[in-house]
Amino acid sequence: MSVLRPLPPRPSLEFEHKEAKALLRRLRAGDPNAIARVRARHPDFDASDPTRAKLADAQLTIAREYGFASWPRLVRWFGDVERPRHGGGYLHELSLYDGMARSLVAEHRDRRTWTARLLSAYVPRFFGMRMHDVFAMEVSEDDARLAIARSNGMPSWEALVERTEADVRQRALMESDPMRDAWRAMREADLDALQRVVGEHPELLAPSVYDEIKGRNLLASALNHERRLGREAMRPIVDWLVANGLDLQLVLDRKLCGEMGMEPDTVRWLLERGADPNWIAPSGIPVLEHALLRYWNGEAVDVLAAHAKPRHALWIAAGLGDVDGVRRCLDKHGRPTAAARRIRADFDAVGAHSLAALPDPDDEELLVEALLIAMLNGRAQVIEYMASRGAPVNSLVFGTPLINWAVGSGWREVSESLVRSGADLDLRGWRSDSTAREVARGSFEAAPDDPIRRDIVVLCGMDPDVVLAEWNTRPIDEAPTVHPMLKYAMELSVDDALRLGQTEVHPENLLMGLARCDDPPLSYLHDTVPMDIARFRADMGDRVRSRDDLVAQRDLPLRDDGRVIVEAAFALAAERRRSGVLPYHLLLALVREEDSPLATLLRSYGADVVRLRAQLETLL
Repeated sequence: MSVLRPLPPRPSLEFEHKEAKALLRRLRAGDPNAIARVRARHPDFDASDPTRAKLADAQLTIAREYGFASWPRLVRWFGDVERPRHGGGYLHELSLYDGMARSLVAEHRDRRTWTARLLSAYVPRFFGMRMHDVFAMEVSEDDARLAIARSNGMPSWEALVERTEADVRQRALMESDPMRDAWRAMREADLDALQRVVGEHPELLAPSVYDEIKGRNLLASALNHERRLGREAMRPIVDWLVANGLDLQLVLDRKLCGEMGMEPDTVRWLLERGADPNWIAPSGIPVLEHALLRYWNGEAVDVLAAHAKPRHALWIAAGLGDVDGVRRCLDKHGRPTAAARRIRADFDAVGAHSLAALPDPDDEELLVEALLIAMLNGRAQVIEYMASRGAPVNSLVFGTPLINWAVGSGWREVSESLVRSGADLDLRGWRSDSTAREVARGSFEAAPDDPIRRDIVVLCGMDPDVVLAEWNTRPIDEAPTVHPMLKYAMELSVDDALRLGQTEVHPENLLMGLARCDDPPLSYLHDTVPMDIARFRADMGDRVRSRDDLVAQRDLPLRDDGRVIVEAAFALAAERRRSGVLPYHLLLALVREEDSPLATLLRSYGADVVRLRAQLETLL
């Protein structure tokens, strides 16, 4: 592989246009270095008369120096990088991203589909390649790092490192974070207190891009409190923030873009509050298309869609459950029409759960993409119609059969429609993926009281009572051990108790330990219940300080009620034949009793504890 120019940390298409024009000027002037650059990357270039060079020659040279096959592909790649992204997602430790990059290199050698998709979508020299061509090439650690950075919404590995380090610094400053005092003032609807905080920290009225990504916007927080306290109670604060320059319409529109598990009532409230159902984000993507990729709840999408005008595209019609719209996007052979191809589902720009889309999709890619989006929104009729027109329900373009996705996610109606459409329950994905039957069985064994999991087992041709009987008679080799992340959470629980001057670890200390560890119980609560994590962190203050800030460690015993909870977590893991006890087992043990103090505490921050228990039972 010839040496390529490294991409800049902050790619700029405008800069590359200027570079191409500058290279053209040097070419026409007969600059030997410029001529050598063009001849190295553009063998067809006629160097005998450089005065006849064209801009296209310079552009192709620059594109190939970066590894792109052509200038149009460079333009597309840079345009994707520069497109504003809605939301930034959860930031992890840099070591985790390093591990992901190393895994990508190893799994590329194993010909795992997801690695080829990442490389084809995000790395210049692989950009737009078919998977078999990607597998035929070597992958460097730099390639892998760029793919991981881009799949996490960053333009480069350097930018990901910078953002991760900034997040670490920000967490270290949480003890003195003025946002915490502002949240407390808004929780009490105390305008005077909020004005005092902002007077001392006026930067709170000018949130940075980083602040917006992390949800650190005073007006967004005020609206969260408004739903809890009522519009009149929060009106003085909202009006004052708007008068001081914060954009209410923009905040409402961003909120309407939503998140996974968005509820219909939340959409209704935002619309009534003034959110624009036809808002177009800076990326050029309408809010409805964010909803189709972010909500994962067709009922909530329907509330929004009743007020919005959709663009014409196959995946949009599929996500909306519009069978007639899907029909208009297919030709007589069931293939996507040219019109259906004009608008792609842009998972990157909406900040949804990462799904690398191939830059130059074939018919199969587009059809399966539409099927998947129909699945995310529960559109069984669309799935069955598309299957009747020849859509490949057993495709492996994503590496895993679609039916595995549905069964593993507990989407009963979607699973039923796929089975009726001919989904193969015994199909395996690339390499070692389980079959849908195996996924269904494992999910049911983990949550035998879940009626949906039971129904899916039956759908997959198994008797749930027989499955459980076999499971219960299966020998257990050894007792479950403590997962490293739970061990760390326990250490943080001891730290919390020591800081409070306690001689024993109480159940509330256990919750604080979970709140401080990197495994995502708190982000899980926010996404699943949802819970007002920002207010929780503000109220707990130093108790959820930086996880690296520990007092001198020494052992503390568990108080009797704490010991009961830890033993219950071990019992939960053992009941489910799990080899390790996870933070989630402990979280479930902490809230299993409806009237327990910790369940009451979480409810005070908006958590639906009944739903939380059900979700944890399913997860575990």
